[in-house]
Amino acid sequence: MKRLILTVIAATVAAAAGAQPASPEAPPAAPEPETPPAMFRANAAHTGQYVSPPVAGAGQRLWQFRTGDRVESSPAVAGGIVYVGSNDDHLYAIDARTGVERWRFRTDKDVSSSPAVAGGTVYVGCDDGRLYAVGAATGVECWRFKADGDINASPAVAGGLVFFGSDDKHLYAADADTGMERWRFKTEGKVQASPAVAGGLVYVGDTKGHFWAIDAMAGTQRWGLEADAPIQASACVADGIVYVGDNKGNLYARDAATGAAQGRFEADDDIRSSPAVAGTFLYVGSNDDHLYAIDVKAGQIAWKFRTDDDIRSSPAVAGGMVFVGSEDDCLYALDAPTGQVRWKVQTGKDIHSSPAVAGGVVYIGSQDGHLYAIAGPTPAEATEPPGGR
Repeated sequence: MKRLILTVIAATVAAAAGAQPASPEAPPAAPEPETPPAMFRANAAHTGQYVSPPVAGAGQRLWQFRTGDRVESSPAVAGGIVYVGSNDDHLYAIDARTGVERWRFRTDKDVSSSPAVAGGTVYVGCDDGRLYAVGAATGVECWRFKADGDINASPAVAGGLVFFGSDDKHLYAADADTGMERWRFKTEGKVQASPAVAGGLVYVGDTKGHFWAIDAMAGTQRWGLEADAPIQASACVADGIVYVGDNKGNLYARDAATGAAQGRFEADDDIRSSPAVAGTFLYVGSNDDHLYAIDVKAGQIAWKFRTDDDIRSSPAVAGGMVFVGSEDDCLYALDAPTGQVRWKVQTGKDIHSSPAVAGGVVYIGSQDGHLYAIAGPTPAEATEPPGGR
């Protein structure tokens, strides 16, 4: 029996005052458009909400790219390129439209960390204990940072810094341009969750069940939470509230600035899936085989959807739909308001990777060693490009 005491009132966001118009005699030159950052859960706050045209079609495979081992890494899409790691010790850059490999970067161990892309650089952790910064266009290494333990959580980039955790029981902040360490924060357990960044704070949990809010510039603790179990899921920050799950099935809601309790939801098994928030709905998966949609304003479950196995993949929301993978080998597309199945796609093995959505296409990795691009052409047009190995 689920216990729901999660009631959160969304914060009101004031509109910013508009800038004064420029003089018509001397119009400013239009700046060159920059590719927006792309990272795990769509952005540094990990809201899981993607800006994309609606995903058309009925779950057809646009293409699939074969790597040499499991793909636990979640893809990031930026500038028409999909970046993803593989347990074959490589970071890949793949053309988002065709599925053809652009480049691959070799590491010394598995790349289960999900890449972050910002300012023309790809940042990714590795089980060799290094965080790598690689040129997004070239695949050439810019710098590397060595920790004393595996880095299998995903980095977040914000304010010129890259934040990442390690099994050496530290959260790190490094200069995004140079890789120089700015600060390190000592935790009680391994940091296997990916940090979320919002409002000048970094939020992350550890395997001892501690959850921390840390000043992003100073690296000092603002507040903390003692969970009932290890935290391996990443936090999500939306409307002034931070949400995070633990390995006992608890989903905590805390005021992002103060840590004051805002409510709690209990599932029947671990929550290793990271929540997504869109409007008043929060979506989160559990090892009890369900994806839940919770109306946080009303404090009630709007709907729940059962798969045939654990859900460790984190949901993505785009165009009125929710996408999530399951250990039953399938990617599901559900109607966001109702939970009705629009379509599902079966892969060759479990899905731990979390979907990314861009340009009306869903990208997701599978334990079968493939990266999939879903939706678009008819099944007869689907193909596997020659770039995979």
